[in-house]
Order: sequence, then structure tokens, then C-alpha cells
Amino acid sequence: MNSLPGNDHAAISKFRTEGLHEWQAEEGATDATCIAVAIDANTEATLALGFEQRTANLIALAEFYGNDGHREHGLPILKEINTRLGLNGDTK
Repeated sequence: MNSLPGNDHAAISKFRTEGLHEWQAEEGATDATCIAVAIDANTEATLALGFEQRTANLIALAEFYGNDGHREHGLPILKEINTRLGLNGDTK
């Protein structure tokens, strides 16, 4: 089960890390394989965190619109938040 269902970077990271580990198993733990695994894991983790931060910013913006009496402006944002969180909830 993916703990970050709407975050493609988390799924991509898992897939690519498994592939790199297979390569590392075939080639052995060389400098190249160790560096490749570390760089790839760091890159995808950074992208996944950026995605989650953007989701947090969207939640704050939707809350602002809701508290400011302009809920209709926040509805498209709520749909995006639901997608990012892997939810299919109704935003009405």
C-alpha cells in the first residue's frame, strides 16, 4: 500500500529504487552503483517532499477562501487536494 496515494514521486521512487537495487545485486556494491542508488533516492525524495509541500500550501489556500467567504473560489483547489491525497470525496 502506498502511504502517499496521490504522490507519483513516491511510487516512482519505489519502482526506480527496486530497479537500481537489482542492478546493484548484479554488478555488486561498486562506487557507481552505490552513488546511483543514493542520488536517485535523494532526487525522488526531494521531489516527493516538494509535492507534499505544495499540497499543504493548497490546503492553506482553500482554508483561506473558506474563511474569507469565497468558498466558490476554493472548490477547484479542493478537487486538486482530493486528487493529491488520493481521495474521491465530494467537495460540495
